[in-house]
Amino acid sequence: MNLLIRNSSQIVTCKSNGLPKAGKAMSEIDALENSNIIISDDMITFVGGNTELESYLQKNNIKEIAEFDASGKVIMPGFVDSHTHFVFAGSREDEYEMRLAGKSYQEIAETGGGIWSTVTNVRQSDKNELKSLAAKKLATFFSFGTTTLEGKSGYGLDIENELKMLDVINSLNSSNEFGIDIVPTFLGAHSIPREMSKESYVDLICNEMIPSVAKAHLSKYIDIFIEKGYFDVNDADRILGEGVKHGLTPRTHIDQFTSMGGTEISLKHGAVSLDHLEVMSDEDIKLMAKYNESAERKTVAGLLPGVSYFLGISYTPGRKLIDAGVPVLIATDFNPGSCMSQNMQLMMSLASTQIKMTAEEIINAVTINPAYSLGLDHKIGSIEPGKQADLLIFDMPSYKYLIYNFGVNNLEFVVKKGKFFNVNEITSNHSN
Repeated sequence: MNLLIRNSSQIVTCKSNGLPKAGKAMSEIDALENSNIIISDDMITFVGGNTELESYLQKNNIKEIAEFDASGKVIMPGFVDSHTHFVFAGSREDEYEMRLAGKSYQEIAETGGGIWSTVTNVRQSDKNELKSLAAKKLATFFSFGTTTLEGKSGYGLDIENELKMLDVINSLNSSNEFGIDIVPTFLGAHSIPREMSKESYVDLICNEMIPSVAKAHLSKYIDIFIEKGYFDVNDADRILGEGVKHGLTPRTHIDQFTSMGGTEISLKHGAVSLDHLEVMSDEDIKLMAKYNESAERKTVAGLLPGVSYFLGISYTPGRKLIDAGVPVLIATDFNPGSCMSQNMQLMMSLASTQIKMTAEEIINAVTINPAYSLGLDHKIGSIEPGKQADLLIFDMPSYKYLIYNFGVNNLEFVVKKGKFFNVNEITSNHSN
């Protein structure tokens, strides 16, 4: 079935060339005025102005076509959230109160809270419970414009429960209410389980978990939290190396609280995304920029401004990264302990006010760049013929208005694989 989306005031295409946007290209979004889109089934087949439209219809002998009037609307690619922990059970609002009273994230973790609190709840939940909870969270992601997301394990910390989490993520990717594309990441090295020493757990990850994940084809990616009190660069060298040996591509959590060599070890193993980076040094920014000059597969810096806001810690030096020519992405890092928000639009606002990114840089950072980091830029992340019809239709005067009018959801329709969803209906039918 063909559908013409006609007369939009702006189409932000984020047109790409097979590489992530970096440096000055971060400001290039290829916005078209008074233009149109044709969708055929779940694919985009045409993007252009009225003159080009008439020529396309005539050339393809299309005499009748269903239409959607997008007059006064702004259309963008669906948002891509490349860093989430959306499969979990329970909540940690009590810990939030503890932080307000002066306790740090690390102090809470040392007393049995933090990640371990969620691990306990996940271990006590079966697959159906986790899937039901996660499906509700997906509706909230979708209502704010996220059409593709990555989801990590990491709240099981043993073979049975890590595989259980990955099973849930894969099951939701195969079937969810909105057709959201979900990319699983194995994060067994999220923390150290209470019942084991770190050395024994690293052995378990390398000798049993990674082979099991790879054999069952449960994940394309492997991740690790390189941080004081968790895993160091020697652990990372072994775990990431074993993952690569089994066909898993690294993504890493580094430099959140402590800078301890995470950049160098991540790049050594070809990590496609280095996330957090709140305390990243100027030297490591230069190292990342230099690496990308010759790397065939570029590494993207993952900015997680919601974490900085929620924990009250420093923001990633995103401006320095962009100015150094490093491609950046923005993600929610949605999780119960350090960023309890699925709202990508909020992250965009924080990137503007706190990291000093422009509207154009921000839009590329939530579309084509995270799509590239997930190996999906050939399919999603921009509005171009031949790509999947994942679109956001906003009721606003220009794309800049999205950043300017913060705290309000101006999104009217989400189009996923060519299917239209009314945002008001999504929000009225689902709760968080």
